[in-house]
Amino acid sequence: MIKINKLFIPYIVLLIILGFKGSMFISLFFVICHEYVHYLAAKRYGFNGFYIEIMPIGTLLKLKDLNDAEPMEDLVISLAGPMFNICCGLIFFVMNHYYKSEFLIQLYLTNFSLGIFNLIPAFPLDGGRICRDILARRTIYKEANSIVVGLSQIIGVSFLFAFSFLMLFEVDNLSICVMGIFILYASYKEKERIVYIIMADIIKKKVRFLDKGYIENKSISINYKEDLLKAMSILDKNKYNIFIVLDDDMKYFGMIYEEEVISALKSNGNISIEQYILLSKKESNEDLCKLSEKAIEEWEQWSEN
Repeated sequence: MIKINKLFIPYIVLLIILGFKGSMFISLFFVICHEYVHYLAAKRYGFNGFYIEIMPIGTLLKLKDLNDAEPMEDLVISLAGPMFNICCGLIFFVMNHYYKSEFLIQLYLTNFSLGIFNLIPAFPLDGGRICRDILARRTIYKEANSIVVGLSQIIGVSFLFAFSFLMLFEVDNLSICVMGIFILYASYKEKERIVYIIMADIIKKKVRFLDKGYIENKSISINYKEDLLKAMSILDKNKYNIFIVLDDDMKYFGMIYEEEVISALKSNGNISIEQYILLSKKESNEDLCKLSEKAIEEWEQWSEN
């Protein structure tokens, strides 16, 4: 399914007025092919249900549950599109070496441009996802996302500065301005979206665990003075998080699991991890006392009989 962004049509009209015609439609064709290659790579990992949204800066593939992809899966899916364009560019470049043609020149320049442009490490481009996936192998997903969001904002502002600088020399390049605005907008939306991605990931982990039969664990040591929201902020995506709680002398104080963090926040608010563990121990002792009392009562009734 293809969905056209509401800003795309006026942008096309403006480009036609400015004189962009044939090359624009060649670019659009290869951009759609680029996204379809993403889809084929995603389908290889079992992701289905997609649509292609055509926007002023190109197209964007939106796949159902793509956020569930593990970093390595997402890396392969994200790389597939740019690599397709670069390979096409090489093929047309070699063809032009033997069969000189302006059309072939346009084809290899278009594909090289699309491939290289999409590798820029900024959202919503493939390079942003690729950069996040690489960083996620070294740090937690949320931190990797924050780094790329900041990088995207710098790149977006740089595009706008470049556009303003070119305007001083009466060089009009509207595409640079549009790209800068879209990158800034996408980075802002990604910053908002990350919280919902992490929350949804926690809910879906059990489904993925039952489906695959296993899930990768991540053990994190955390100080008992930290609060539950701090623990929540360092939950890693696609992994089952276990917190080893240590005191100030780095001695074992307790252990909590990621689902406990969520339920504790709901029932107790943002208390410290120390308070939560002491509260849990108190409740466990009370439950144990009740069980002991019940067992004694049952034994006494049995003895009387």
